[in-house]
Amino acid sequence: MTSSPPESPAAVPHRCGFVTLVGRPNAGKSTLLNQVLGQKLSIVSAKPQTTRNRLIGIHTEPGLQVILVDTPGIHVARSRLNKAMVQAAVTSLGDVDAVCWVIDLVPVTAAARKGRAPLSRGEQALARMIAQANPPALTVALNKADLVKRSWILPVIQAVSALLPDAQIVPISALKGLGIPELMQQWRAALPEGPAVFPADQVTDAPERFIVAELIREKLFHLTQQEVPYSTAVEIELFDEEQRDTERPRVHIMARIFVERDSQKGIVIGKGGAMLKQVGTLARHEIERLLGASVFLELHVSVRPKWTSSGRALREFGYE
Repeated sequence: MTSSPPESPAAVPHRCGFVTLVGRPNAGKSTLLNQVLGQKLSIVSAKPQTTRNRLIGIHTEPGLQVILVDTPGIHVARSRLNKAMVQAAVTSLGDVDAVCWVIDLVPVTAAARKGRAPLSRGEQALARMIAQANPPALTVALNKADLVKRSWILPVIQAVSALLPDAQIVPISALKGLGIPELMQQWRAALPEGPAVFPADQVTDAPERFIVAELIREKLFHLTQQEVPYSTAVEIELFDEEQRDTERPRVHIMARIFVERDSQKGIVIGKGGAMLKQVGTLARHEIERLLGASVFLELHVSVRPKWTSSGRALREFGYE
């Protein structure tokens, strides 16, 4: 009598889907995106409202492709630019396979310890938006868990669960990578079965010109103060790759920085051009890492009055 060969284990189905990252300004969405991708794609800053556009990052591993949608922070918008940013984020709540709400634990645990409701009115309003969108799956990433005591997190979990009882809640540190495997496990379980949408080596659908402009804008956020970074836009006027595939790869880039007032132009240029030179030096180093080539970067500054409230300008810069 012959025995039958052992049955092979069932193949693990491949999963693929879109996960929108939403949250209040400065919650750490872009840092989370970069951490999952293992490289810098979305710009980050300690200043709120840094991210202006929806940006897609693609993480691929065996059996899984997660397409992350980084969005601007949701806040009370007053200018036309900010309203366009918030609309981009709210729109991203629909037509996705999962939503990941990123919450900064530092202010919410501080509020709870003072006897106040952990979630601010803004956070509660965002929870209602998410509930109304009714995504197929929802995770809540409690960010900066490394900066607060574990016992402080419980009231936040209870507050989130009261508003969104079906949410899977995961404490993480987007900066240090803590909790990211657990978050990935939740996404793997939530996303639908299906083939990968993008090639395994692709990390974004954004063109390099866009990322280069964002890296320049990031340095303006880091180095300038008050209203100046919020009044800047960057447009790539020249992206010459003729020598990119040579023995000594080289790319020539010319970018124009737009501000709203002459006084802002003076700040961005700096005394004797010092500020503009510093912006260019810091941006060039990151652009070279991105492109894998040496970069000759030219920066110019122009005044475009009231561009943040001009529909024409916002469309030209890709914000509307």
